[in-house]
Amino acid sequence: MKKIILLLALCLLGGMTIQAQTQNKKEKQEVVKLKNGHKVRGKIVTYAPLDSLVIQEDDGTLQTIYWDRIKQITKENWQPQQTMGGDFTPGKGPQKGYRGFFDLEFYKSIDAQSRDHFGFSTAHGYQLKPYLFVGAGAGMKISHKQHFKDNFWQKADFYMFPVFADVRLDLLKNRYSPYLDFRVGYTLGNKAYGFMFNPTIGCRIGLTDALAINASLGYSMQSTDIVVRTYGENAIKHLDYKPDYPDDFQNNPYHCLSFKLGIEF
Repeated sequence: MKKIILLLALCLLGGMTIQAQTQNKKEKQEVVKLKNGHKVRGKIVTYAPLDSLVIQEDDGTLQTIYWDRIKQITKENWQPQQTMGGDFTPGKGPQKGYRGFFDLEFYKSIDAQSRDHFGFSTAHGYQLKPYLFVGAGAGMKISHKQHFKDNFWQKADFYMFPVFADVRLDLLKNRYSPYLDFRVGYTLGNKAYGFMFNPTIGCRIGLTDALAINASLGYSMQSTDIVVRTYGENAIKHLDYKPDYPDDFQNNPYHCLSFKLGIEF
């Protein structure tokens, strides 16, 4: 867990450092205008008249562009885009339009009644602004747990199928960007079901205009039908065991730390 938290912190720091270094630069840059309307800004480092050119962008990325894609090459004054707002910048961050995610997930229990569980999710939606994504998604999670039934403790699996709305804020428009993600919805399942809430903070590493890797750490709350005796035993299932004194029991949701690693497309 400490290694994951350290990795996220270094990634966030790196993204903010890149932003700070480019914030005050204003100089003439070479601009390669493409036939599809995009522009690539930087410094041309390799020039092959009959084949292609290589341009180095502000963050150090080298991009090869073939001549049949190029409309014009010029030099322009360029002020790097500010954090949170402005125009979309091809090759730097999320682009306007459709955006999809697929995540592998692990949830670490942080209370007495919940158990570790794992699963996957997918979300799809629209990038409205350089920093704002709105969409919806669904997933599946499994939790292994013992429960009390017929006077015996038995093993059982919880199956959870969350359906959620998803709002995401990408804090920088660089290739490396911290982000905040908020998922709110309802979970269907055999014993863990009801309201769910999962805010996370993470780091996005852009690979191309449309492809990126995401890693995040967050908090997850999931309603369940688990009940816990106020004076002793933990975690028995309300539908499998009928207490003689209902007042001795209270419903408790799952509280967990969430760890996600996924791909964006």
